Amino acid sequence: MLNTNKKIDVKLTHKISILEYVRCRIRTTKPQIAKDLGISTPTASSLVDELIEEGYLKVDGTGSSTELGGKRPKIIAFHPRGKSIIAVHLGIELLDMALIDLSASILFRIQERNRRDESKEQLLHKLTLQVGELIKKAEDLKIPVLGIGVGSPGLVETKTGTIRDASNFSILNNVNLGDLLSERFNKPVWVDNECKNLSLAEKWFGQDEAQTIISLMTDGGIGAGVIIDNQMMRGIDDSFGEIGHTTLNFNGPKCRCGNRGCWETYASSDALLKQVSENMNQTTWLKQMVDSAEDLTLPLIAKAVENGDPVVEQIAIYDLGTYLGIGIANLVNTFNPELVIIHGEMSCLGERLLEHIRYEMHMRALPIPAARVNLKFSKLGRNANIMGAGALVLKELFENPECLFNS
Repeated sequence: MLNTNKKIDVKLTHKISILEYVRCRIRTTKPQIAKDLGISTPTASSLVDELIEEGYLKVDGTGSSTELGGKRPKIIAFHPRGKSIIAVHLGIELLDMALIDLSASILFRIQERNRRDESKEQLLHKLTLQVGELIKKAEDLKIPVLGIGVGSPGLVETKTGTIRDASNFSILNNVNLGDLLSERFNKPVWVDNECKNLSLAEKWFGQDEAQTIISLMTDGGIGAGVIIDNQMMRGIDDSFGEIGHTTLNFNGPKCRCGNRGCWETYASSDALLKQVSENMNQTTWLKQMVDSAEDLTLPLIAKAVENGDPVVEQIAIYDLGTYLGIGIANLVNTFNPELVIIHGEMSCLGERLLEHIRYEMHMRALPIPAARVNLKFSKLGRNANIMGAGALVLKELFENPECLFNS
C-alpha cells in the first residue's frame, strides 16, 4: 500500500508540473516537456494524454520535424476553456462576479450595486442567486466549474471561509460564506481577503516572476497581500497585511478603526478625495468643473493635474506621493521585497505620482533593499479583483492536485 500511495503522489506531482509548465509556455511538445522536466518520454506522453482527456491541455497543430527527419511532433497547448471558475468580489459598493476560464478571461459577468439599506439576508440571497446563474451559464457552455473563489474586505478566517471582521462592510461579519456556498452548490469554495487575492492575481496572471511581492490596495483604505519566497503570509489570525492601520502620526486624524493617524488616513484614495474636497475653493481648474464634493472623482483630479492646477498638483502628486513613499519605505525596510505593486484608481495619476513615491521611498528606506525593489502600478486593471478570486481557486487546486484532477 505504501508504494502504491507513493506512486500516486509521484504521478500527481508530474501531472501538476506538466500542467504548470505548459500553462507558462503556452505551446510546446511532448519531447520538450520530457526533456525540460526530466521525465521519461513514455511517462510524459501518457500524462499529457490524460491532461488532454481531462480538458486541461489540447493538441494545437504539429511542429517541425528534426534534422534527422521522422514524425512531426504534435504541438501541446494549455486549454484555458477546458475548465472554468466562478470568481466573486464582495465590494462595499458593488457585488461583482464572473464565470472565468483558467487564463482569467471573463466568459460571463454579473455586476450589481449594493444598497446602503440592504440587510445581510438580502445580500446573501442576491449572492446565491447570481452564483446560481453563473453555474447555469457554465452548464450551457459545457465548461465544468472547478470551484468558487471569493474576495472580501476585512479579516477572513480562511480555514472556514468565515468573514470575521469587515469594518467597512459590517453586515458580513461572522458570515460563514464558505460553508453557505459549498452546501448550496456542491462545489469547493475558498474565501480570502481581497488584498491577498490581488497579490495572487499578480503571481498567476501578472508579468513579473518576483518571489517576494507586496501588493497594495489603495482604494478606500489601504491593505496588502504579502508573498515572501512564494508563500502567502497570513498570521495566526489571518490578519497579516492590515498595514493601512500602522500609525504615521499619533496625533493625526481619527481613523474608522478607532486609532489616530493611520497610514490610510493620509495615503488612500479616500484620503486624497477628502483633501482635495476640503481645498476645493483654492483650486483653479478643478473648481470650475465640480459643482459639489459628491461629483469629485480621481479621474477629474488627474485631469486637473494635467491642466496645471497647482493646488491639486500639490495634494495629489507631492503630498500623496510623500505619504505613500513613507509607508512603502517602512515596508521595504521590513520585508525586503523584490516588487511593490500599487492597485487602485489612483494609478490614473500616472508616472508623475510614481516618480515622487520612488523619490520619497529612496530617501527614507535603507539603501540596499531600496535599490533592490521595483515599484509600479498594477496593469491588471478593473478586472483585478475578479482575477484575484480566480487565482485563489487555482492556487488551492494546484497545491492540492488530488482535488484538481478529481473535479
